Amino acid sequence: MTDEELKQFKASLSITAAARSLGIDVVRGKCRCAFASRHAHGDRTPSVSISEEKGYFRCWVCDDVRGDVISLVQKYKGCSFMEALNYLRETFPFLAPAGKSTSAGKPVVGTHHNVAAQAPQEIYATEPMPMPEPAPAEELVSEDERKKIILNFLKMLSPVDGTQAAAWLMGRRIFKPVWDKMLLRTIKDYGQLNNALKDTYSMDVLQYVGLFNEKGNLKFYKHPLIFPYLDTQRRAFYFQSRALESSVVPKEMNLRGTVPYPYNMSALDEKPGWIYLCEGVVDTLTFLGRKIEAVGIPGVRSFKVEWLPLFKNKNVVLCMDKDNAGREATKYLQEVFGNAGIRTIVLGEGTEHLDSSIKEGEDVNDWFGGKH
Repeated sequence: MTDEELKQFKASLSITAAARSLGIDVVRGKCRCAFASRHAHGDRTPSVSISEEKGYFRCWVCDDVRGDVISLVQKYKGCSFMEALNYLRETFPFLAPAGKSTSAGKPVVGTHHNVAAQAPQEIYATEPMPMPEPAPAEELVSEDERKKIILNFLKMLSPVDGTQAAAWLMGRRIFKPVWDKMLLRTIKDYGQLNNALKDTYSMDVLQYVGLFNEKGNLKFYKHPLIFPYLDTQRRAFYFQSRALESSVVPKEMNLRGTVPYPYNMSALDEKPGWIYLCEGVVDTLTFLGRKIEAVGIPGVRSFKVEWLPLFKNKNVVLCMDKDNAGREATKYLQEVFGNAGIRTIVLGEGTEHLDSSIKEGEDVNDWFGGKH
């Protein structure tokens, strides 16, 4: 396994799924420390935070209990880096790149790079290690209450009709029938919404569910276009927001927490047929406007292997951006779906010589005549 393959493999793993494979009880991003004896009362109130989005964990008592998914296995199994890596490859074989095997049939790291000779910190040094935010010592609201708060927040938003968000969408050839179908919303009066939420909920709760920042204000001041992630009953407990000004970075923000399912998951009905998988909501909406069944993910890292059964009986058209990152994402998704026995093809493959093919640097919305 090369350094790049190792990086891709770690990025493809759900750290929560890996923890649960070890028998660790993870509840809303928290679990007990592997060294409970170091804690008062045996870490009765879990001290470890797990960030699914970042792929890292940290104990807020034990400074040495932190790291990525491989470190997690090392700490909780008490094993070496190589043993932890092979455990993950055996537990999630459909994610591991093809490699050499031992005589016993267990996967081992390839010989392209001498990973075994390196200390784990040297491998991790290719990118900084962000730490998850500390979790409150006690759960402020139950999961059911959190969902109710998100639903209520979305109900407080305005339809996009006649707003700056509508103009932005129409500039990308995404029109009202799609807005209505996917219940798109916008923040029309930021100050009024900010105050209404403060009047309804305590600041601790608003920050706990991820709506307000540490300064005590609604997070989405520069990202007023809201894309709810609807479930099969057309409810939304998760959403993504989008900036309307091209100068805003990042252009998209996600609600804190785990992405629960792909965008427009109702299209994943287990019936035989084709489904288009897009990188981003805007490309998904572009297809829906042309009556093409599509689902979206916020980014390739957000695709979870637990979602593979949702694609049962589907042939998947991969619609990543036409750039280096998109090509890497396509390669990775081909492996994930292929190892699960799901057929994939790449959008535009075989049409590279035609004037109508997707050009370098374009995405699906560009291809259909939209703009950024």
